[in-house]
Amino acid sequence: MRSCWVKPFCLVLAGALLLSPVGWWGASVAKAATSIEHSPPVADTVLSAGNIHKTIGTYGFEQGNSNGWKPRGTYTQIASVTEAAYGGTHSLKATARTAAWNGAELDVKSLLQPDVEYEISGYVKLDGHSAAPSMVKLTVEQQPTGGTTTWKTVAQTETADTSWIKLQGKYTFTGGMDALKLYVESSNPAQAYYVDEVEITQVSKTPTEPTNGIVSGFEEGTAQGWVSRMGAETVQVSDADARSGSYSLLTTGRQKTYAGPKLDVTATMQKGSRYTVSAWVKLAPGEQPAKVRLSVQRDHQGDSAYETVVGDTATTTGGWMHLFGTYTLAHDADTVSMYLETAEGTSSFYMDDFELSLVPPLAIEKDIPSLHGLYGGQFSIGTAIEAFQTEGAYGELVLKHFNSVVAGNAMKPISLQPSEGQFHWEEADQIVQYARQHGLEIRFHTLVWHNQTGEWMFKDKNGQPMTPTAENKKLLLDRLETHIRAVAARYKNVITDWDVVNEVIDPDQPDGMRRSKWYQITGTDYIEKAFRVTREAAGPNARLFINDYNTHEPKKRDFLYNLVRDLLAKGVPIDGVGHQSHIRLEFPAISEIEQSIEKFASLGLDNQITELDMGLYSNDTDRYETIPESMLIRQAHRYRALFDMFSRQQDHISNVTIWGTDDGNTWLSTFPIARLDKPLLFDERLKAKYAYWALADPSKVPPLPAGNNE
Repeated sequence: MRSCWVKPFCLVLAGALLLSPVGWWGASVAKAATSIEHSPPVADTVLSAGNIHKTIGTYGFEQGNSNGWKPRGTYTQIASVTEAAYGGTHSLKATARTAAWNGAELDVKSLLQPDVEYEISGYVKLDGHSAAPSMVKLTVEQQPTGGTTTWKTVAQTETADTSWIKLQGKYTFTGGMDALKLYVESSNPAQAYYVDEVEITQVSKTPTEPTNGIVSGFEEGTAQGWVSRMGAETVQVSDADARSGSYSLLTTGRQKTYAGPKLDVTATMQKGSRYTVSAWVKLAPGEQPAKVRLSVQRDHQGDSAYETVVGDTATTTGGWMHLFGTYTLAHDADTVSMYLETAEGTSSFYMDDFELSLVPPLAIEKDIPSLHGLYGGQFSIGTAIEAFQTEGAYGELVLKHFNSVVAGNAMKPISLQPSEGQFHWEEADQIVQYARQHGLEIRFHTLVWHNQTGEWMFKDKNGQPMTPTAENKKLLLDRLETHIRAVAARYKNVITDWDVVNEVIDPDQPDGMRRSKWYQITGTDYIEKAFRVTREAAGPNARLFINDYNTHEPKKRDFLYNLVRDLLAKGVPIDGVGHQSHIRLEFPAISEIEQSIEKFASLGLDNQITELDMGLYSNDTDRYETIPESMLIRQAHRYRALFDMFSRQQDHISNVTIWGTDDGNTWLSTFPIARLDKPLLFDERLKAKYAYWALADPSKVPPLPAGNNE
């Protein structure tokens, strides 16, 4: 495909595990997935692997700010200082205390979850000796919803000297809380103190049921868990402007585009659950127009991945702009954070009325015709899925309507082998096991691609970028063969159809060949090598495909046709052509798609429609807040015309795969820009659209709007 399923899901393998090829049912090894960054890793959160020893937050104050801590008490002052430190060069100093409970506090409501046990620790140092010992405590102020405020001691110790002391204890709470504030107190109100290296660690399993969500309106005058992402910028509550109420969150002093306010949402989000995300933003006075976006950082086993939830949104000083999107946590994560950033520049901005809400559980319509049953005897009907969609309502939808599956991301080169010799099989195996259990065909996507392939593949023996030499050509082709043989050995006789090479044609080149790193180093030899090795490794019954997009375009089609014809003449084992078919409401003409299918069929080749979706926009810039019903009606009629053509060509087509289960899981939500698009047959609630009914029962689809003629 031209891009990934949504924004590429990325985790880089940690650890060095070598795996000899075994059957697909063999044990998985260390996890990894694709890695495409739009922000650098953040060092202010230490991550721990495992489900029940997970670091929720660490606070060392090394960036010279308070790391989200606030003064507790009317006259209390706090500041990051260098005059004392337990670790590093900074600590947080609390001065001007007038009561024992005065000091430094941290809003932990968004960090902690009911019925989960946490270990909280930190180091405290008194500023000057005292005549009498002081009782120093770590305490949590709890404000239960509809209840009375209580104070729970986490740890305490008595001291009279000025050495660093460690406070450490366990904490848990039950029920809903309007506020949770962690603070350091001392029985001597006249004495200042330092605090450093505070750490909050989850030590019991998270309840299986996800919480409802998070609302940040800042009306309590606190940041409600929002902190500086990079440490250099200042994130603070402001009453200078607000969309509602009296307060908003102001971020200033940004030095990077990806610097901004962040919120740890780990305790709220559950893998496989879907959420709506909403926030309002406005630039601070004097700033030039900027594009603001809302993103997610997922951290797992020490590595980070970045996903755009709401894309670049034009924002000014003149009014509040709404950022709204949906997000599904599809992969394992030790911590998940949401943050705001800009496409370019470092404008200061306000944020208000943030809301993260759990989407109610999904359910499929069980009393409607099966989609694959409509085309039984003609071709199989497939869909692209992620591992999490093998369960729950998504899994039910797949079994109801499809008899073939393909992995949206889990089988791409960087997903399976992100580092040389280090394979990640878990998510791919989960999809394969699900398909075998339910008798589904499996397409493999993809063995060779210029995109989403580990950089290591194109480094020479010294770790430098490859240049076109005979030595590098041999090394690259050897690596290609090793990868293919490892994958094919695992899934031989299990996966039927293989996308061997993907997107090798560029019609703007004189010879039509994409100037990928593969081509730069090996010419077209990598294509021939890939097919020959796959035939040897996957066996004579495997069906091998060359896959590409825009195969309806005559110029590109002809370049691909000539390449395949010449390879066949050399005895290269190619069984078919995969037509991605990412089409739009306005184009291409269905007749062009049909002509391409017939042209490749003339070579005796099978054809598969491998990544079908139908975007509603005619350009790369428009954006709808709500899709007009007339467009969905036009889409339905076009889907019907398209499948009628597929039926005419059933002798030349063995599979039609739709690129996604539903409109809530489409790569077109972020490509070519972040926007609402509805390109598939089922909506984001898994309900049948007009597009589905156009195939199952056209009488349920309204006629084309006036002036349209499909």
